[in-house]
Amino acid sequence: MKISSISIATAVLPTAAWAQLETTGRLRSSRSRAEDLGVFMDEMSLAPTSLSMQLMGNGGKRGSKSGKASEKGAKSRKSPADFLCSDHYPTLDLSEAFQPLHMPPQVYPDKNGTTRLDLVWNLAYYRGPSFSTIVRSFNGGFPGPTIHVAQGGRLEIKLVNCMYPPLGFEGPESHNRYHLPNSTNLHTHGPHISAESPGDDVFLRIDPREDFDYMYEFNENHMPGTFWYHPHLHGSTALHTGAGSSGMLIMDDPEDYNIPAAIKKMPEVQIVFQHINLKLLRDIARISQDDVTNWIDHNFEITNKTTDLTNIMLANMQFLPKITMEQGKWYRWRMVMSSIEVGLAFMSQSKTCEMKLLAKDGIYLSDAPRDVEAVILSPGNRADIAIRCYELGQEYMNSTNIDLDTRFDPSDQYITESQDDPSVEEIVGTYLDPESQPTVLVVDVIPNQDDQDGDIDPFIAPTPCYLVDLTRVDESEIDTHFTVQYRCIDDFCGVYGPYGVGGDTSEFIPWVDNHTYINDFATGTVQEISHPFNAFHPYHQHINPYQIYHINQELEKIVADWYQVGDWQDTLQIPMASSNFGTVKFRFQADQFTGHMVQHCHLLFHEDKGMMAQYNVTGEEGDVWPGAKLIDPQCIPAK
Repeated sequence: MKISSISIATAVLPTAAWAQLETTGRLRSSRSRAEDLGVFMDEMSLAPTSLSMQLMGNGGKRGSKSGKASEKGAKSRKSPADFLCSDHYPTLDLSEAFQPLHMPPQVYPDKNGTTRLDLVWNLAYYRGPSFSTIVRSFNGGFPGPTIHVAQGGRLEIKLVNCMYPPLGFEGPESHNRYHLPNSTNLHTHGPHISAESPGDDVFLRIDPREDFDYMYEFNENHMPGTFWYHPHLHGSTALHTGAGSSGMLIMDDPEDYNIPAAIKKMPEVQIVFQHINLKLLRDIARISQDDVTNWIDHNFEITNKTTDLTNIMLANMQFLPKITMEQGKWYRWRMVMSSIEVGLAFMSQSKTCEMKLLAKDGIYLSDAPRDVEAVILSPGNRADIAIRCYELGQEYMNSTNIDLDTRFDPSDQYITESQDDPSVEEIVGTYLDPESQPTVLVVDVIPNQDDQDGDIDPFIAPTPCYLVDLTRVDESEIDTHFTVQYRCIDDFCGVYGPYGVGGDTSEFIPWVDNHTYINDFATGTVQEISHPFNAFHPYHQHINPYQIYHINQELEKIVADWYQVGDWQDTLQIPMASSNFGTVKFRFQADQFTGHMVQHCHLLFHEDKGMMAQYNVTGEEGDVWPGAKLIDPQCIPAK
């Protein structure tokens, strides 16, 4: 049943779709937060920590928004954190393999097209396949709730930070280092919307016990698609997103949207891929002075319940989940790559599942449906595929050996001494053997009582004017050509770019502040960017998606099927067959929205270290490029 809004004061707990999300007996209302932490640590044989000791000394009482005690006899003002933050945390037991893929709660717009929800960022007990720990989550689940929005609609989110002080590492010396683990904000990744507050402003800082009311407006010409959301506070983005704080954001196809009926009637499967690498998370926690967990022994325990891998690829935070599909029936898989470090490429092991690419990064292909042999996702990417399987039984989706520089590599594992669970290895192969292709999920194909689905007719989705084909634009119509290059030197990362001096890329500058711009251009113009070494660093830009215009290197066929000139992206990292030194050129319209336009490497640990910059979009708010209608007279203008 669709719901128009959701307000969660404690935690979203068991539903039929979330059979593995449970509340344990120890989380009774009579217990304080400190007592719960103590019980959890006792069960894991862990010693009390500075955070738990501080909470115990506080008597488990919540603090005010400002963190200051009210004067004696005075009534303290109640903040949203007092009402929406619970000190009784859910336990998410996602430790078993081959369990049905769970779907997160769904939040839909009301009849007026407005989606409203409270997004509560709090702690949860996570039991994984190889370890148990305390993590930060949205609304008590992994992933967070799937948020649906409407064309021409509005999204209103009250983000509540339920963490407690201390703030962790902070101050001038923390700049471009991991810091502020208990502060946060929110980024809606992919939508074509304003970056100005109260919209997609990633420069906001929401400290413990504080909240913020976000409001996002979507134009009526916005293309429907798959997007996502995650924290984006510089210095803590990698820690939060890399430990599971993310969720899917979907603009559904309107009922009268002109695409084949076969696409509209497909059952949907939502998959948020999450890469967990303990070695990296330990480094981030240590440097940022994270008091929630250090990913070693502080609110953490190695269990090896299902596997001994601690560098693993999860789907909806599950290890090797199972998706049940009827034989010969099309399904639409909506996928998000919520990884801070590596990409993923996978394919049907026995080639008995047919895959058609429909959309990438929330934008329908101009030649959909496109035959593809593998799904290729770099950190930050999304993809929508139509998939049907022909043979009954289990079919494995296995990681490939595509030469993606930062792909998930089965040979690069952090291994504990114990190797207990041979059953998983016997069924899916072992990650320890680099010749074996690790399985990321399993499809269980069951009999279909109806006739098998027919083929999908080719289609072109209605085109908004901000997505017209820019490969047809003459060079003379391009407002600015410039180069952006990413690099890390020792432990410092930064951006080579024009910084207001045209095409000069000789200056290497780590992130400065939100008042420093790498370039400026006006709304209603077309820009062209060259991005060298694209195979090393996925280029992501906020607000305005871009179109691939030129790739100067040969691609393997399996890769060339996925990445083609004319495709639209907002995050791009192309595996190069002949060289990792390839350069990609792409074009975009600076459409409608003035102000900050952030760009960065979507290896988020690089972004936290300074591999981020921004453009200043000048001109008039609402201006559009007049050439769009000349290229495509049928394109849908903004309203």
